[in-house]
Amino acid sequence: MRVCDLLKKMEEGRILKASQGLLLLDLHEKRIVPVHQELRVLLYAGLLLIIAGAGWTVKTHFASLGDLAVISALSLCAAAAFLYVVRKGPGFDRGRVASPSMAFDYILFFGCAFFAMDIAYLETRFGMLGSGWMHYLLLSTLLFGALAFRYDNRLVLSMALSSLAAWFGFTLSDVSVFRFDAYWRFYAIAYAMVVFTAGLLSHRLAVKKHFFDIWLNFAIHFLCLALLAGVFEYKILSLYFPLLAAACVLTAMYALRSRRFFYMLYAMGYGYIGVSFVIVDWMEREVVLIFTYFVVSSLAVVWSVFKLSRRFKEMP
Repeated sequence: MRVCDLLKKMEEGRILKASQGLLLLDLHEKRIVPVHQELRVLLYAGLLLIIAGAGWTVKTHFASLGDLAVISALSLCAAAAFLYVVRKGPGFDRGRVASPSMAFDYILFFGCAFFAMDIAYLETRFGMLGSGWMHYLLLSTLLFGALAFRYDNRLVLSMALSSLAAWFGFTLSDVSVFRFDAYWRFYAIAYAMVVFTAGLLSHRLAVKKHFFDIWLNFAIHFLCLALLAGVFEYKILSLYFPLLAAACVLTAMYALRSRRFFYMLYAMGYGYIGVSFVIVDWMEREVVLIFTYFVVSSLAVVWSVFKLSRRFKEMP
């Protein structure tokens, strides 16, 4: 049965109103093309340009503008954005909350970005926090996290997790028993475990369950990068290689369970890099063998990605 005939029967059966049937028919025949996602991308790109321009202006012209002008401008922008969000924001809900307007989420992100620039400028110019300046990152994490949960904003949650990653790095850098590369791996693995646990707890408690992908993305990338760094240093004869293999297998299993193809790409990408490094190291500068391996393996990976993408699309 054709779509137009089905819509007509639904109208006759009073399942759809005539106006709804016409709208669906226009969408089906592409007389109306939705541009919601395109507008969101343009808003995000425009906002990033504004933030980057403000940062460049402060960095380049702060001497001529003066501290008072810079601090006042950044504070007013952040305060105006937060005031708008408080006045227009919807009530709190443990589940997904629709934004009151398309620009709402980006205005909140704008306010958080200008708040971060304001605090960073104050610390750079006046050193108010002294040796404890890194704890400003923890304060930012708590503030951005609270705003993300209050107003259901994934962009701001990403800012919170980025600030937490920076705080982890600077805090653990004081642990003198680790060399730089060793503490970096340790901090990345610890950060990944903390983020994954927090995301899992939020999901189990049914508080913003739809944020789980954000938590999981940060955890997977930090964990796999740290394990790859260990493989690069200690090769296959270390605990890093089996841990990387286990992480990739678990990520692939979750991709199949959740039917999200990008997790499968993560598993294949990190797994391929780790295995390729071990194989190339074993070949010991045999240029022909290395070239042959990369040609064959890359073609196999591309073919696998193509087949798996079709499988994911066919999943019910």
